[in-house]
Amino acid sequence: MHEILLAAPAITVEGGRILGSVGAGGLATALTVGLVAGIREPKGSAGGPGGTGGGKKGRIRKKLTSDQAQWTGVAAGTLYMTAGSIWTVGENVSDAFSTVFTGGGFGQAGTGAVSLLLACLMYFRELTPGKAAFTGIVAAGVWAQAGGIWGLPQALILTGAHAIGAI
Repeated sequence: MHEILLAAPAITVEGGRILGSVGAGGLATALTVGLVAGIREPKGSAGGPGGTGGGKKGRIRKKLTSDQAQWTGVAAGTLYMTAGSIWTVGENVSDAFSTVFTGGGFGQAGTGAVSLLLACLMYFRELTPGKAAFTGIVAAGVWAQAGGIWGLPQALILTGAHAIGAI
């Protein structure tokens, strides 16, 4: 009798792509869906303890905290700028916000000052998850424009995405 040995093919991660072929646009989309799903109450859900939502009851499995929402927003905002296409709206919002403070109405103020303003807001105030996510998205664009130490989150996010082969 002959024994036949069959070996299973080795499981490999081709080219270091842990998540497969994702791309910056795919990551931006996934993070946006995660933000929306993690901060919004489902339609028809109860409005709190004893609330009456009417209709089909839904639940959020994992709700984002304010900190999680703002840092997910920073990651999403960074990937919006990298992805381009329809995602440039995030960068446009950041530009508009920055211009309010750097346009001369507040004296000599640069994007570094706007970055510091956003960092103070994010550190000292606990915003609702929705507002925190929006603030994170705006901060990503402003920090990228400011450069210097403010560019560190962008560098870490993009380096991490490259390391897992997502972009």
